[in-house]
Amino acid sequence: MIIIGHKDGRIEKASNARFNQKIKGYNAHTIIGGEFAVGRDEEQIAFKTLLGSCVAIMFYDTKTKIKGMNHFLLPTTQNSNEDMKYGLYSVEAMLNEMYKLGCNKNTMVAKISGGADIMSLNISMANSIGHRNVEFAKDFCKMEGFKLLSEHTRGEHGRLILLTNEFDTFIKVTQKSETDSKILGEEKALQKEITKEPVIKEYAGGVDLFGADDQPEEQMEIDLF
Repeated sequence: MIIIGHKDGRIEKASNARFNQKIKGYNAHTIIGGEFAVGRDEEQIAFKTLLGSCVAIMFYDTKTKIKGMNHFLLPTTQNSNEDMKYGLYSVEAMLNEMYKLGCNKNTMVAKISGGADIMSLNISMANSIGHRNVEFAKDFCKMEGFKLLSEHTRGEHGRLILLTNEFDTFIKVTQKSETDSKILGEEKALQKEITKEPVIKEYAGGVDLFGADDQPEEQMEIDLF
């Protein structure tokens, strides 16, 4: 059973039979923008996500062998609505589900990835969405006392993340121009919405960068929400 946190705040318990996309020997679940997933290593389900300026915070409990990954679009919001696309609400909701399963902060470690600047805009790097997302993730882990094992962040290209058992992570930076162009289109929409905060758009799809033997269920697509 995998626990999935949806962008509308709904928490779902999904049967393993639902996941049949094979990557590196694992059945895989794609985490789209504004969602998170939590599961035990024994379930043999890997988590993957494709990031532009967005960031994924990953946690692992070394004792219970439970892992979690989220995909958030912005650090925080002034809006009172609880929304999984914002880092603070997303990470707290994910951690709550991990704690319910028996995880303990004292035996948990973290990794972060994402936060690329894939647009050429007249803004300082320190004010970019990618920078803000990465700094939020690092500050959260530091303030909450989680040991940060690694970070693979920033740069100018998107990256695909695969999280498997024992907290192993496989990361590939996007190389295909059509992949980056799709991400770029969504990043521009995200920047336009940043000051209004009603609807945030982000690339969210399944793209296979891990080898020809791993066939995704669906072609890459844009999820506008």
